[in-house]
Amino acid sequence: MMQRWIAIGVVTILLICGGGFFAYRNYKQNRPQPMWVPLPINPELPAEKRTEVAKQLKEKLSKPEVLIQVSKDLGLPGKLGLPSDEAAAEEVSKTLFVNVGEADSPMGTRVPSINVGVRGKSKDHEISGKIAMRLMDDVWKILGIKQPVKKEF
Repeated sequence: MMQRWIAIGVVTILLICGGGFFAYRNYKQNRPQPMWVPLPINPELPAEKRTEVAKQLKEKLSKPEVLIQVSKDLGLPGKLGLPSDEAAAEEVSKTLFVNVGEADSPMGTRVPSINVGVRGKSKDHEISGKIAMRLMDDVWKILGIKQPVKKEF
């Protein structure tokens, strides 16, 4: 009789530990993990101007035609499990951000930057990184600056 209670107790503890592990793993994968690309800017530019540039950049990047093209280029409907490029563009528009921050310069100092990126989940960090990098292609076009050469690894 006592052996049955011990067996039931062991099974119960194993089920609780297994459920706890699954819940913790699920929680970790769904935590927010923003991915962005910093665009260093002139440190002498006034703070108001930096904010204005970031706001204008967000407006232009949030246009549906830009986001639909990003979706088509990256094949987001298949990766995100959405029915169309329009739905993927809508999803990206909800997570898109452009803000003013700081970035490390090659000289080792901190310089002001405009950060362009998306707020994704931890489990989607690879897709979020690709979206942020693809958005930078449009940033260069919007700003009218020649795109720097990308390094291949």
